Amino acid sequence: MARRADHTREELVELIIDSAQKMIVELGVEKFSARALSKKIGYAPGTLYHHFEDLDAIVTAVNVKTLSGLAASFAKARDAEPNANTLHVYADVFISYVRNHKHLWNALFEFKRSEDSEVPDWYVAKIDGLIQILTDCFVAIRKDLPIEEAQRASRLLFASVHSVSSLENSGRLELIMNRSIDDVAHELVDIHISAYQAR
Repeated sequence: MARRADHTREELVELIIDSAQKMIVELGVEKFSARALSKKIGYAPGTLYHHFEDLDAIVTAVNVKTLSGLAASFAKARDAEPNANTLHVYADVFISYVRNHKHLWNALFEFKRSEDSEVPDWYVAKIDGLIQILTDCFVAIRKDLPIEEAQRASRLLFASVHSVSSLENSGRLELIMNRSIDDVAHELVDIHISAYQAR
């Protein structure tokens, strides 16, 4: 076992998060455990809880990195001011990101938190930041509508594309429709844009 003196507090926190992320990528969040993580980093299990409140907090930290990665991918793909077409670009980015980070994405929505574990405000803010990226596009489509309408449309679109992506990840999309995830996602984008333009 490594000793606490082998790393500074900041280094150890980073080691725990990075190692947890790698384990989830390799095994999936359903097989992730504190015992396995402590063995991987070479520290006693109690060390984890000296730096994180519980396993939920560690998974939350990994999830933040996943959300930040998607936001960075959105930013990299955007080559103009946000508009209706940008939503299609983001749909492609989203599908590709989820496909390439399947286990990490599943950890965002399939990890069962403890009943008494509250979602941190900063984590909610991270998700809201993603929604805001979509909101900017809807605002550009109808500048005359209240911002709340654009936010609502963004959340509905995000939920829709996420749902079909989850079906594809589980291999169940083909049970519902004989179409590619790309075609379905872009049709959903068009439907949401048309509905928003018609308000």
